[in-house]
Amino acid sequence: MDHSIGAAARLAGVSVKAVRHYSDLGLLTVRRTAAGHRRYDENAVVRLRLIRTLRALDLDLPTIHAVLRDDRSLAEVAATHADALAIQIRTLRRQHALLTVLANHPDPEDVYLMTEQSEQAAQDSRALIADFLDTTLAGAAPAVRQNLTPVLPEDAEPQQVQAWLELTALVSTPDFRDSVRRLMAGYLALAGDDPLRADPAYRSRLIELRRTEAGPHWHRYLELVAVVNGWVPPSRIAG
Repeated sequence: MDHSIGAAARLAGVSVKAVRHYSDLGLLTVRRTAAGHRRYDENAVVRLRLIRTLRALDLDLPTIHAVLRDDRSLAEVAATHADALAIQIRTLRRQHALLTVLANHPDPEDVYLMTEQSEQAAQDSRALIADFLDTTLAGAAPAVRQNLTPVLPEDAEPQQVQAWLELTALVSTPDFRDSVRRLMAGYLALAGDDPLRADPAYRSRLIELRRTEAGPHWHRYLELVAVVNGWVPPSRIAG
């Protein structure tokens, strides 16, 4: 059954202007009557509906044309577009998190940090954290380092971004680095070859070491690492 351009547009849920445009681009097969009027068959209506759906998914017309010509499969196009959207979503989530932090902490320094959160700045921050861990945890067991390593997820929540920013500022402080070195040196000296031994005197010495060398900044570091990694903060466990 043939349809007029108006009827085809209504059946497909698009405008007459869109049908005319797609026809002129060669996306639809159109028949002309003796009077020169456009006529569309059922296949053209089906293609119009597909075009409308793909356009709603933000696919461009050249890509849609390739699908209609069978130059590219719909599955391939969908997979490629899904990957691209995933990247956009991660980017938008990161921007949303940064802006939320900025909205809650409208400090000039925060503005600077927010605007510096480019990919290069993120790499610099990760390098700073890695350098801190390398220079303060030398000799520690891999499990110790893993438990003390913050890893900011790509889809970080605002509180994780805020914690990450505070962490990068904290590990840049020479006094904090020095205190962690002293803490780790004392721990390694006490732990020896059996850091998990069930010895009350050993445990008491570890507690005293944390009290004298760790300080509030160390406890804050542990809290921030937990927030960044999505773990339960130590303060909540203790509570």
